[in-house]
Amino acid sequence: MADDETRLVKRVQAGDLEAFGDLLDRHSSHLRAFVAMKLPVPHLIDEVAHETFVFAHRHIDDFEAGSDFGKWLRAIAFNLARKETLRHQRAAKNAEKYLDHCLIERAGSGGLSPDSPVAVYLEECLEQLPDRQRELLAHKYKLAESSREISEAFNQSEAWVRTTLCRIRSSLRSCIEAKMRDESFSGLA
Repeated sequence: MADDETRLVKRVQAGDLEAFGDLLDRHSSHLRAFVAMKLPVPHLIDEVAHETFVFAHRHIDDFEAGSDFGKWLRAIAFNLARKETLRHQRAAKNAEKYLDHCLIERAGSGGLSPDSPVAVYLEECLEQLPDRQRELLAHKYKLAESSREISEAFNQSEAWVRTTLCRIRSSLRSCIEAKMRDESFSGLA
């Protein structure tokens, strides 16, 4: 079997596209299972698997025939999955920073621009929060209190304050994203 795979690799390196299709058939299901363990999101599994095969085809001359082709594919997929995870983490961090910015702007004297859809959605989502959560946000963003000051005001630990604020921001972000999705779907109708 390894000899057969080595022959296929050499054929691909010589420009035989059909041989690459045979390699894909051999490794596709195993590679998708590997990617699914790293990124359990259906569209990302397909995307990363596809990108892996494209990368492998473009760099087939860098592969040493006789080596473990499946292992090489998994290494490529691992790096692509890691890149996707880092991209997602950066996007989530940026969204969190933007929400913080919006909350600070809202708490300031000028407030958010009323023309911004995010501002409208933020106001709607804030209104849906329980009073105690809105009060906690006011302490954080309007009064600009530290976690220690807020913990004293609420008679809770600083860890509770940080955790609760994180959960509230996450809830607000989800609410805003849902409203934006709903608007984009209604705009298509």
